[in-house]
Parts: sequence; C-alpha cells; structure tokens
Amino acid sequence: MTETAPAQPAPESHPDLPRARMAARVVGLIIPVGLVIVGVIVSLVWLPRLPNPVAVHWSGAGVADGFGSPALSLIMFPITGLIVAGLYFVTRVQDLQNRARPGGDIWGPINRLTPAIVLGAAVLIFSLNMVTTAIQLDLPDARQLEPNLAVTIVPAVAGLAAAVLGYFAQPRLRVSATVEADTGEPLELAPAERVAWVGTIGVSRAYLWIMGASLVVLVACLILVASIRPAEPAGISIVGASLLVVVVLTVTCMRFNVRIDERGLEARSFVGWPVMRVPADQVVTVEVGDIHPFGEFGGWGWRLSVDGKIGIVMRTGEGIRVTRRTGRPLVVTIDDAESAATALATAAQQARAGSVAPDGQTGTERANGSRGEVTE
Repeated sequence: MTETAPAQPAPESHPDLPRARMAARVVGLIIPVGLVIVGVIVSLVWLPRLPNPVAVHWSGAGVADGFGSPALSLIMFPITGLIVAGLYFVTRVQDLQNRARPGGDIWGPINRLTPAIVLGAAVLIFSLNMVTTAIQLDLPDARQLEPNLAVTIVPAVAGLAAAVLGYFAQPRLRVSATVEADTGEPLELAPAERVAWVGTIGVSRAYLWIMGASLVVLVACLILVASIRPAEPAGISIVGASLLVVVVLTVTCMRFNVRIDERGLEARSFVGWPVMRVPADQVVTVEVGDIHPFGEFGGWGWRLSVDGKIGIVMRTGEGIRVTRRTGRPLVVTIDDAESAATALATAAQQARAGSVAPDGQTGTERANGSRGEVTE
C-alpha cells in the first residue's frame, strides 16, 4: 500500500480580513447600487413635474446648453451608476485569484482605494442627477434656467468627500502572502572574474487586455466629447491628455531589457525610457519570491506602490525584490529570478569588497542568465 501524504493546511486568514472585505463590499457595491435605486425612485416621482424638453447638459459655468426628453435621465444616470458600481468586481475578482494562489490572502491599500473611488463616482453621479433635476421642477420651459454653478460644484464636492470618507471608513489592514522568499546567494568568483545576467520582461495577456480596453474606451470618449456642440475644449483636453498618457504607458511598458553586471542592475524600456538602475554598491539584499502586482501595486506596468516600492511588474509570478541602502525598494517580475538574484548578489558582494575597477573594465565575464519573453 502506498501512503498518501497529508494535505498541507491552508494559511490562516487574518482575523480582521472578513470585516475588511465586508466594509469594501458596503462601500464599493451596496451603497452605490442603493444610490442608483434611490435615484430611479426619486426621478420617477419628480417626472410629472419636469418640463419637456429638460436640460440634459451644462457647460462648466453652469449654463444649460443641451436639451432632451425627460426620460433620458431615467436611462442615462442608472446605467452609468451601475457601470460604476460594477468596477467593484475588479478588486473582487483579483481577491479571489489571490486566495487561490499559494500564500493565501493579500490585502492592502488598493483594496480600500478602489471601493472608495467607486463610492465617490457613484455619489457624484447621484448628486448630479438630483441637483440638475431639482432645479427644473415645475418650470414651464427649461430654457428659462439661469446659470447655476451648483450643478458642477455640488456633485464634485460631494463625490470627493464620499471617496475620502469611504476610504477611511474601511479598516486599515495589510495582509501579505505567506510565500517563502529565498535570498540570492553570491557566487564565489576569482578576483578577475565578473558575473553577468541578461533577461527580457514582456507583457502579460492581462496587461494587454486592460490597456487595450482602456484605449478603446478613451478613443470612444474622445469622439463623443469632440462631437458635442457647442464644443467643450476643457473636456476634449482632459480626455485627449488621458488618451496620450495611456498610449505612452502602453508603448513604453511593452518590453523591458534587464542587465545585471558588475555595475548593478539596469531595467530599460525597449524605447529607451523609462530606465531603472540600482548600483551594485547600493544593494543590501536580493530576494526571490512570488509577486502579486494588483495586491502590491494596484495593477501592472511601471508602478509606485502606496508603501513606497517601485515596481516593473508585468504579470503575477516569480521575480526579485531588491532592497537598497538609499532609495526605494525595487520589485521586478522576471523569469529565472533565482539566477538574476544570484548575479546581483554577486555583483553587490564584489562592489562591497572593492573588487570592481572604477573604470568599469572587466575580466573574464561569467554569464549566468537567460533570454526570453515573460508571458502569461
């Protein structure tokens, strides 16, 4: 008979994690959906008291400059509110994926921030619906409306206040995955020998889908805003700038070339920028372990986390974590992370020992790396 090895127990959840998940659900889903329902009920009650047509668009100065059927608000605001509330499931799906991976649960500031942003957007939409409808009650003609800055100021202030309150109303909790990290062990080299490692970081399918969808949405928004008459220069500028930022980030983060040698670590985008460098003499520790871009950084790409880490994180999986003497820690997802960590630890040891010549001349170079695309 063969003996079956006993199953390893799953990592225990943090005792406050259920409360944090419930708070995120209330802030990012239940309240936003509740606001949609309340908005529909109030709009139906007010519908007989509205002029026909009603004002459906205002300029930044609070001047009504677009008119349509009263039923338009009954369709537009609920659909927009439900789409915003659906963004809560972005963090929910990622949370479920993290729980299924080795190391168990991950929870951090991004899990509080996303529901808070959803709540802020939901309150802004609800306030805009209520304010723009209330000022038109019992008017014989919506064209009689006087300019009113309340239609822009009140929703913006209410949305911002709701986002801030929603963030701080949730428990301040940080749970890291219990995945073991191995420290890179330096190689024993002769004084004239040097170590080098070369690799490539490519994008994951998840990154391509998200950035592609973002580009499609922004292009559609730009076309929509540009077609509005009278023209809205501020709206066109905002959407156009957002589109440009997404295009730049998408292109520059498509591939990073990583080189580790006696000078330290360099990760350079294939277009030449951005570039991240860690001099060998600044390296304190190099660890190998699993990296969770969404849980740690709130997404994929070239990122800065709320706790100060810099990341080039293109997918979930193995990578290296570099602690520096001065400056922010660096996190890089890459294949063959163990060899990369060994090479960087070796370069750091040589730099500390003063064995690297100031002019950067090298002796026999020992390659200990790989080339290849990182994909999911």
